[in-house]
Amino acid sequence: MIDTPGIGDTRGFEQDKKNFTEILSYIAQYKHLNGLCILLKPDEQRLTIPFRFCVNELLRHLPIDSKDNIIFIFTNARSTFFAPGSTTRLIQTMLNEHKRDHSVEIPFSRDNTFLFDNEPFRYLALRKNGITLDELQTQSYIRSWDHSVQEYCRLMSYLVTRPFKAVSSILSLNEAEQLVRMLPRPIAETSKLIEQNIQLAKDHKQKVLENPELTSQGIPQNVAVVTRLKHPRTVCVGENCCQMIDVNNEKQIEYICICHEECYLKGVKQETLYDEKLQDCTAMDPRSGDCEVCGCHWLQHKHITYEHKTKRVVMTLNDIDQRISDLRGEALKIQEVYKKVAIFLHANAIVATNDDILEYLQYFIREEQMKQNAGASNADVIAGLVNMMKEFTENMELLKKTLKEQKQSGDMKDVLKPDEVFKLVTTLYKLSITGAQIQQQVEGIRFSEEKHTYQRERYIELPARAASSKVMKELKDIVFIHEDN
Repeated sequence: MIDTPGIGDTRGFEQDKKNFTEILSYIAQYKHLNGLCILLKPDEQRLTIPFRFCVNELLRHLPIDSKDNIIFIFTNARSTFFAPGSTTRLIQTMLNEHKRDHSVEIPFSRDNTFLFDNEPFRYLALRKNGITLDELQTQSYIRSWDHSVQEYCRLMSYLVTRPFKAVSSILSLNEAEQLVRMLPRPIAETSKLIEQNIQLAKDHKQKVLENPELTSQGIPQNVAVVTRLKHPRTVCVGENCCQMIDVNNEKQIEYICICHEECYLKGVKQETLYDEKLQDCTAMDPRSGDCEVCGCHWLQHKHITYEHKTKRVVMTLNDIDQRISDLRGEALKIQEVYKKVAIFLHANAIVATNDDILEYLQYFIREEQMKQNAGASNADVIAGLVNMMKEFTENMELLKKTLKEQKQSGDMKDVLKPDEVFKLVTTLYKLSITGAQIQQQVEGIRFSEEKHTYQRERYIELPARAASSKVMKELKDIVFIHEDN
């Protein structure tokens, strides 16, 4: 039995992430698990955000083929007369949503549902403190004990019938998920830079056609300058908190408002737009949701770990058309890689991550439109980003639809294996033009901390008479029956 920290830690989402990291690190020493138990109270009344988060966050870390190993355990069940209570409806609602949205049906029946109460512990505590209970009270505790023993034996009988779940599949899925989560901003930044450089190359080609003497002067291009920050930072990206500047005759946007210089906000997702946790940043007024530093709403802020800027360079390239072709080739390669790893998550995780890249593309389109309003000639850049977002949306929807149909038919095709995900992302790092900056940005986001496996196993020496107890006899019978089968 591996007892883990609960989800929905009062210290925030950041603590939940650390707990999951430690859980995954700990179970890595085992080859397989028999069951994955979700402990719940039987009398939840509403499908609250914390309740939904707790269940979804657990399912998000599990491969699809773990669904037959999931077990629901209701604690404190005496309060509902050892019935699942109102929580049943909430769980069924969530599982129906997963079946509808992800084509994953998680079993939820009496077979994999168990109800316990730890009243005998309270009984022993009362007796230890010299409190005398009458016969009626004692009998009530006895009935509660007998029921919990019966449920525990039923749980053991069910567990031994479960297929072994390889730990390696759980670890690989989560490592892949963490990597894919880091990709949206770097990929969107790189895609925007590619569109800018294609436009610069086209403009230069037109000038060369008009004046052939410019051929030897090289092609102007933008290169990324990525600066990793010493501390995470909350910045405002709203239009009121940025200014247009000219850098080498090019319009660039400079975000001038750093609302929280050293922001160690718990639970916020790095480099993600519209993260609700930013409402809890100390720079935000909790009543209005507006920033007390810049006055903009929290939705116009984001948490960053690195700065991404561009500088103009002149490259001694003779073939402009080849440069444009190479840039377009890398743009296509980047999109294809991201779609494949995103599909991997949709295919393997019970609850897949969201596609943040579309929000980033919308964000960069807005930036380019602001430059255009200030006089920049970047209509082609905007058109390229709009077309990229449209194609990406259509392709992802088509792929998800196809994947849903394949799941339903049981004929899964073209889905990466876990080890292939990491090899595929490495191909991005090797792209000759943009690979280095993608890798640099991913490493800027990566939050590395030492992983420790703490030895928490406890071996309990039972008294000799325990071997002849009613509970032990029933557990032995379960083992013998399973071994005979």
